[in-house]
Amino acid sequence: MATIKDVEFKLSRVKEISFSCTDLVNDLTFEEIEKHLKIEIGFNFQVIKEENEFALSTLILYLFKTEEVLKYENQTFFKVKNIDQVVTTENDKINIKDEFLLSLLSIVIGTTRGMMIKNTMGKKINEFPLPVLNPKELLDTLKAKTIEKI
Repeated sequence: MATIKDVEFKLSRVKEISFSCTDLVNDLTFEEIEKHLKIEIGFNFQVIKEENEFALSTLILYLFKTEEVLKYENQTFFKVKNIDQVVTTENDKINIKDEFLLSLLSIVIGTTRGMMIKNTMGKKINEFPLPVLNPKELLDTLKAKTIEKI
């Protein structure tokens, strides 16, 4: 179990929600694909207090020009001891301590990248794995948005 002060957590399971991939035309060059490929990423959070669980859903979209060529969604569950110390809910909002969320984002990004690589084996899009993302930059982007309770 990982520890943040008095909070311990561990990855308990990963659930693949959806995967779809329309492979790219094989005669396109790596440079041409890279030039027109856009990657979008989104997250949702869920607290399951009676189970001491925190779930982080991830949605990844790959767009070539304006066409969706890959969509991948998973949900990663963490068992959290003393969850109330890092996650609180007020009205319709979930408040998550930065240090805790930063740790989870690091785990989720790596896990998602690996699962996407497995799912795209044998396809041209496999040459474009989810890039290395800075969890701190993602956290700053998330903090700029309102995080609502699911």
